[in-house]
Amino acid sequence: MKGIVFHVNSNNRVLRLPELKKRGSDIKRLISRYGVQAVFAALFMLGLIVGAASSKSFDKSVFDKLDLLFVTNLEARLGMSVADIFIACFVSYFLFILVAFLASLSAWGFAAIPVLAAIKGFTVGVSTAFIFSMYKISGIGFYILVVLPGAVLFLFALIRYSASGFALSLRYFRLSVFGNDREPELAFHLKRFLKKTLFAFLSSGACAVLDMLLWILFAGKFDF
Repeated sequence: MKGIVFHVNSNNRVLRLPELKKRGSDIKRLISRYGVQAVFAALFMLGLIVGAASSKSFDKSVFDKLDLLFVTNLEARLGMSVADIFIACFVSYFLFILVAFLASLSAWGFAAIPVLAAIKGFTVGVSTAFIFSMYKISGIGFYILVVLPGAVLFLFALIRYSASGFALSLRYFRLSVFGNDREPELAFHLKRFLKKTLFAFLSSGACAVLDMLLWILFAGKFDF
């Protein structure tokens, strides 16, 4: 059987129709698997840019009151014990996972979960810009060595977990609006999501431990 042959200019490579179909299938598979995560990452970057651009609009007192979300009051953090640092970091991570978890169990939560990624980006952008402008070189070094590693690892965990929660919330939405999700299948996806929730909370704890260790190693080397 003769196949359709496509000629391309690069290195005179010949692509047959079955190869094109396979590549198209691979691209669809990648989009299906990582598309939502890519969108969440893009929303995080958008929030990061907006947060960095709007950091000058916030007064320092606002940052001090919301220190769990905006890691900006470095003088206060230097006065905290190691255990308090761990608790503060864990709670800040825990809040995002908790909100994602609650939204995932709602039929309308899929609309809120993408906003969560943008909010996380916004808090990181505001904190980064404020620290860089307030504490100059010392602030930059402190943020890179102490704050950033745990924040980056948590970001990956949050995006993956949020993508799973987004898919589960969509299933609840289809069930409530169209009634086209079978109960056994929904129970299976819920059970798998709960396992991912446990892993997400453990990841939050691991990121907080990393923050604590970096704090022990480097925090004393900075003077603000």
